Amino acid sequence: MALIEVFLGAIIKVIFDKLASVDLKKLARSEGLDTQLKRWSQVLSLIQAVLDDAEDKQNMRIAVKQWLDDLQDLAYDMDDVIDEFSTEACRRKLMEAQGSTSKVRKVKIPSCCTNFSVKDYKFNRKMAPKVDEITRRLESLKEQIKILHLVETVAKRPNKTRDRLPSTSLVESYVYGRENDKEELLKLLLSNESSDDQVAVIPIVGMGGVGKTTLAQMVYNDDRVNEFFDSKAWACVSDDFDIFGVTKTILKAITAGGCDYEDLNMVQVKLSEALTRKRFLIVLDDVWNEKYEDWDILRRPFLVGSSGSKIIVTTRHHRVASVMSSTAGYSLKELTDDESLWLLARHALGRTNFDRHPNLEGIGRSIVRKCKNLPLAVKTLGGLLRARSTPDEWTDILNSEIWEIKEDQSDILPALRLSYYHLPAHLKPCFAYCSIFPKDYEFDKYELALLWMAEGFLEESKASELMEDMGENYFKELLMRSFFQQSSSTSTSSRFVMHDLINDLARYVAGDFCSRLTDGLEENIKCTILDKVRYASFTSSWYEATQNFKTLQKAKHLRSFLPLYGKSECSGFWIAKKVIAELLPELQYSRVLSFSGYAISDLPNSIGELIHLRYLNLSGTCLKLLPESLSNLCNLQTLRLRNCRKLINLPVGIRKLINLRHLENSNTSQLHEMPSGIDQLTSLQTLSKVVVSKHGGFRLNDLGNLSLLAGSLAILELQNVTNVQEARDANLKNKRGLDKIVLAWNSEYDGSLSKVLQQDLLEALRPHTNLTSLEIEFYKGDKFSSWVGDSSFTKLVKVSLRGCTHCNCLPSLGQLPALKDLSIQSMREVKAVGTELRGKDCSWEFSFPSLESLTIDDMPEWEEWTCHLSSAGENECHFPLLQKLRINRCPKLKSIPVLHLPSLSELKLQKCSVGIAKCFYNLTSLYNLDFRQIIGLASLEDAFMHNTVNLVQLKSLVVSECSQLSSLEELAVLPMLRYLQIHSCSALQSLPTLSGLNGLGINRCSALSCLPTDKLLLPQLRHLGIRHCQKLNLTPEIVIEDTSTSIESLQIVGCPCLNLRTMLGSVYSFASLRSLSISDSLRYLRIFECPKLGSLPKESLRNPLLTLQIDKCPLLEKRCLMERGD
Repeated sequence: MALIEVFLGAIIKVIFDKLASVDLKKLARSEGLDTQLKRWSQVLSLIQAVLDDAEDKQNMRIAVKQWLDDLQDLAYDMDDVIDEFSTEACRRKLMEAQGSTSKVRKVKIPSCCTNFSVKDYKFNRKMAPKVDEITRRLESLKEQIKILHLVETVAKRPNKTRDRLPSTSLVESYVYGRENDKEELLKLLLSNESSDDQVAVIPIVGMGGVGKTTLAQMVYNDDRVNEFFDSKAWACVSDDFDIFGVTKTILKAITAGGCDYEDLNMVQVKLSEALTRKRFLIVLDDVWNEKYEDWDILRRPFLVGSSGSKIIVTTRHHRVASVMSSTAGYSLKELTDDESLWLLARHALGRTNFDRHPNLEGIGRSIVRKCKNLPLAVKTLGGLLRARSTPDEWTDILNSEIWEIKEDQSDILPALRLSYYHLPAHLKPCFAYCSIFPKDYEFDKYELALLWMAEGFLEESKASELMEDMGENYFKELLMRSFFQQSSSTSTSSRFVMHDLINDLARYVAGDFCSRLTDGLEENIKCTILDKVRYASFTSSWYEATQNFKTLQKAKHLRSFLPLYGKSECSGFWIAKKVIAELLPELQYSRVLSFSGYAISDLPNSIGELIHLRYLNLSGTCLKLLPESLSNLCNLQTLRLRNCRKLINLPVGIRKLINLRHLENSNTSQLHEMPSGIDQLTSLQTLSKVVVSKHGGFRLNDLGNLSLLAGSLAILELQNVTNVQEARDANLKNKRGLDKIVLAWNSEYDGSLSKVLQQDLLEALRPHTNLTSLEIEFYKGDKFSSWVGDSSFTKLVKVSLRGCTHCNCLPSLGQLPALKDLSIQSMREVKAVGTELRGKDCSWEFSFPSLESLTIDDMPEWEEWTCHLSSAGENECHFPLLQKLRINRCPKLKSIPVLHLPSLSELKLQKCSVGIAKCFYNLTSLYNLDFRQIIGLASLEDAFMHNTVNLVQLKSLVVSECSQLSSLEELAVLPMLRYLQIHSCSALQSLPTLSGLNGLGINRCSALSCLPTDKLLLPQLRHLGIRHCQKLNLTPEIVIEDTSTSIESLQIVGCPCLNLRTMLGSVYSFASLRSLSISDSLRYLRIFECPKLGSLPKESLRNPLLTLQIDKCPLLEKRCLMERGD
């Protein structure tokens, strides 16, 4: 059952805002419908007054529940009708503006006809019956108020939660998996370190049911705590922050006596006296209050304690923690799988394991996974299973929904629902909307805010706050209240997930209004509720899309239609053109629509009829052309075209999308032209890419009107700018929100325009100093502007200069204090790099203080790099934080300064002289080393000048196409080496003993004839590949049988001298083998005990193979037993 108030309150708020619109009132008067719309506001106000009473009575009276259901449906329909009025008002306003600026010769029209048009007449004919029908339904609901005895509620409603027993300080009977947390907390408790606060507050923060109270009980009753503190007290605060009651409880515990005072002042005075000069511990359990003033009053008696006094606060809300403490809270996470299984066994079986019930252990593991290791859920289900001991009974519990368990048997629903009831009203629909996300789905917080905005959940602010900022604040609120969790499976900080039980809670409160389909349609929408569904998603798949689309066609009132992906954005899902054409007319009420990732090449013109649309995602599609009708969507706020690599146009009438706030068009490589009129989209905040036109399209000065631009902006085809004033008018220097900018000329441009013009143009394109990333590509001036590298850009983290072929010197980048990533490519006129790189006001000693990654590539004329002469007269350079260095395709560079790189972990040299390698010293942090096409490289000792012994951390080595390399004996002194790849080293004849490798690849080493005479590979080897080594042979002692339990991939191709039977052993079992590729003269092949091997390459099974035997390889056997096999 849905909690009606979730979406109803939000929709009614939107309706009132729209009805108050000046443009809508003007249109209603012109259509003769203003009286009815005024009546709507009046009746809706009466209904809103009794809404709280109705929601309280809905569970006891079916008629009230039906009244609320009818009201919810009516509210949605009202919003749709009002939105049609708003859209028509917008259309007429655009027509007026277009008419006033039209250059077409005006025709004299009689005054009686100036306000008449066919479209206006049709609109009136269409809307009048809809308004009458809404009015009738609204009056009917109003009449039922008296019949149902609904009354106006004046006082604030209390939270509708089940009475909960207050917590006590006694530890529960079975606790498992919290010893580490307990010890960490005890370190904080028993510390005497000074604090800015007079008494240290230690918050324990986590979602409901994770075990915050249990952890507090554990430390509260620890013997070390009893010895350390003079006094201690426990108070359960709960959602009613009763300062007097809490203070009184603490006083009783500290004095171990009664308290008859009924005055807060007397109670606090007595408590202050009792705590004076004592080291005390107080636990405030289950705190919800966020008001600092209340906390300030409560804590006053605690300020008299001696050093070391502590207060533990348990709360679900990070904001509560920040109000009560100046230090970060202790975030409590869920249990591990094994800890949860132990807890389940203890509560279900009364034991710590499944030794007596082995047939239940597998089901038990599935149950704790279902609970996502939340202790409260595990304990609750364990209690339900206590009288059940058969697999069928356990499976019934496993397959049941958490919310199907009766509340008198479970604390899960009340515990988590409490978090929901404590949400402010404006956050409830935002949270419930998240029920469209499947469990474990990673969502992006910025995209979620755009979806909330499209659905009207973000209130229009009368102040200057943008709705996007409001959405981000809403998200932070839900995050701080533990409704969301940072995703641990991605490095992207904007990706989040919901705990499974929080996901269940969202589904519970959203009820039938939200639905989602999965690949197998196991969550298919029931036909009886299709009319109620407003928000729907489905998991995209290669084969089920058509069926999913057709199912959702039956939901006639959808507002959100979202295909979702797994952990990464995919593309190429097929859907028939006919299905799209049939679907769009059924989505006439949609606010959110996405075909992202689908291989659609045509978008029907009917897309322009979805007048309510606010969010349209076409990213990753195969679209070449966008229909011109798209420009009719004047309510559109977000248009996503990212990764539409075939797209060649935007609608010519794009200027009509006056509410567009986000146009994402990055990675649209075929989009070489953009229309004029974008400058009129003054609400734009996101504009990923603009293409400057030569004739009649987008002009550079169009950017000047877009003052709200933020995030990333790529400006392409700058060679088409012939007037520097256009660049000045673009006004980049005042666009504070832009933090990533790409300035690009065409790579094929012949440079026919003057170099002075190019320099002036770059100077005029100076961005704001908030910039964090700057890329300049194919610039044709012969020197960079002074602002490139200016120290005022204190936030600039990344700089990339590519294809600036006329510049003969580099800009002064060394004085950028925050620069971490520098890439210089294809600067073909640069012959020397010297003091100009560090900057005139910065010495080499203090230049590049933050640089972590340096790439220099394709510098064919570069010969000299000078830095700083040391006291010993050496040319040297310090990069204290540099971790990655790549120098590629610099054939004339014979030497570089002596580089001091104490933090270097990755070094890649390609198409360079061996002399460069000789300039590296003490590479004790080096982790990865990659040498490719190094001229003159004979050995690693030769490269590092007898300093190979310093490569103590080297774990990965790649040596490729080094034709003079004859020896790698130095590898024997690299104790940490784990991965070795050798490719096309034609002079290499032998390898040293290698004892610790996890991976070895040897390819096209034509002179390599033998490997070491002792056993080559120890049991840790996981990957072995030997390809096209014509002379390679093995002695009988060299076998890899010892690796049979660890090796995962084995490839031996094009090595005619290898005796595979000798090498592999006559009997072997590769338990971890996943990939096998063997060719050439193999006649007999037995594959034994390779449970993870799922396929064999065809080349391994060709002649002269005579016998193939497969034993105990279930995946291979299954394929062999198929009707025709493989």
